[in-house]
Amino acid sequence: MLCAACLVKGYCKELRTPIVSDEELSKPEFLLDVRRTAFAFGFNPSEWRDQLYDWYCAYAGCIVDSEGREVFLDLEVLEVPLIRGWFRDWACTLPRDGAVPRVRIEARERIRVLATILRASFPELAYTWGLCAANDNAVQSSERASQE
Repeated sequence: MLCAACLVKGYCKELRTPIVSDEELSKPEFLLDVRRTAFAFGFNPSEWRDQLYDWYCAYAGCIVDSEGREVFLDLEVLEVPLIRGWFRDWACTLPRDGAVPRVRIEARERIRVLATILRASFPELAYTWGLCAANDNAVQSSERASQE
C-alpha cells in the first residue's frame, strides 16, 4: 500500500531494487538459484512473458543501478521470435545435476530482466540467490579438494 505522497506519483522512490549486475550473471550459483525460483512458479512457456510484464507493471518501487540511479528495464529483449522456446529451456526446466549454468551472450539481457523482475516482485525469494550456507559440506568438500 502506497502512502498518499507516493500514491500521487504512482510509485515509491523509497522502495528500490538493484538491477541484476554483470557480476551476478557471471556466478553459476546465482544463475542456478534464479532458474530454480523461476521453475518453482510452474508457468508454461506461453505464460512467462505476460507474467513478467504484469509483475513489472505492479511493482510499486523503482529499479536502480549500482550508483542508485533509477533505470528502466528494456522489455524489448522479450519481444523476439521463439521467446517461448527460450522460456521453455531456461525458466521451465532445471539444468541437469552437476551442470554448470552459463549465460549465452544473446540471453544475457533476458536473464537480467527476468531476474530483476523476480527480485523486485519476490525479494524474500531472491534474498539468498548465489549464497551458499556456511555449513554446506558439499561446497566445503569441493573447495578443499581444489586446494589440495
